[in-house]
Amino acid sequence: MPALPFNPNPRPRMGFTLVELLVVIAIIGILIGLLLPAVQQAREAARRAQCVNQLKQIGLAWHNHTDTYNAFPTAGYVDRTFVSFENGKPGMLDKQAAGWAFQILPFLEQGNVHSGQSGGTDLDMAKSVMSSPIAGYYCPSRRSAEANSANATPWCMGPNRQAFSGFENFARAQTDYAATNQEGTGVLARNWSGSCTSGSALRNLNRFASVTDGTSNTLMVGEKRMNRSLLGQTQVGDNYGYTAGWDSTTAVTQETIRQTTLNPLPDTLTGNGENRFGSSHNGGFNGVLVDGSVRFFPFTIDVNVFRRLGDKADGEVVQLD
Repeated sequence: MPALPFNPNPRPRMGFTLVELLVVIAIIGILIGLLLPAVQQAREAARRAQCVNQLKQIGLAWHNHTDTYNAFPTAGYVDRTFVSFENGKPGMLDKQAAGWAFQILPFLEQGNVHSGQSGGTDLDMAKSVMSSPIAGYYCPSRRSAEANSANATPWCMGPNRQAFSGFENFARAQTDYAATNQEGTGVLARNWSGSCTSGSALRNLNRFASVTDGTSNTLMVGEKRMNRSLLGQTQVGDNYGYTAGWDSTTAVTQETIRQTTLNPLPDTLTGNGENRFGSSHNGGFNGVLVDGSVRFFPFTIDVNVFRRLGDKADGEVVQLD
């Protein structure tokens, strides 16, 4: 066999050596490490902006409710209550056992949910409302809108507060937002005194005039602290659903009310929200003031300042920066 002719210009080799490949992989890894935090920050900024917008809509709905009924929405009756329907129509103010988050639905373009869109009996419509997630009630930094299983059995229903003895374990739609403080200090008033089957008159309703410390420095609704490891499961403060009222018997089972007497904290992975405001955002939580403006409150806020923010008429006016 003749020898192959000598090629003075051999074709360059194709491909990489192992060392070159490892260098390229290392460079790509460094670039990803540099870019990923920026991407995550951009996504969180977008989610936080959406959360701010949702609170603005809640504040606007609160104002429209007040213009329509000449009163703030109320804290409702008790946490384990059905939404009050009578002859196919939802009650309002003293005729409604459910809390503020249900009462403002017509002003959030959720009139179909508010009116019991499923039809049927009053009980059927109440259950439909209680299991219908409201997208604007879920902070996108924490979770998406969906109903979850609940072990809480409602036991009070109707404008006459009839006791309900049947077992009703069905999915509940939750909320990531809570109004501030309980009756006597904050913007909410409780509908009734007493228990489900006993009690007396409607308490005084709150209005803008009752916020004597100023609407621009009184907190109305904010994000509530929760246990992130139990999202979608039963946990204290996230069980009865967004329609729940105010339970005066304990300070830690509130679904739709939080206390400014407790300093706000980030979401936790153990325990429960402890009736505190808080969020999944870095550094603080979003809240809407009575005047409708939304502010970001740091977790490091002074405890006394935060307490005064939740009190509508203590004479200790807070001047926000």
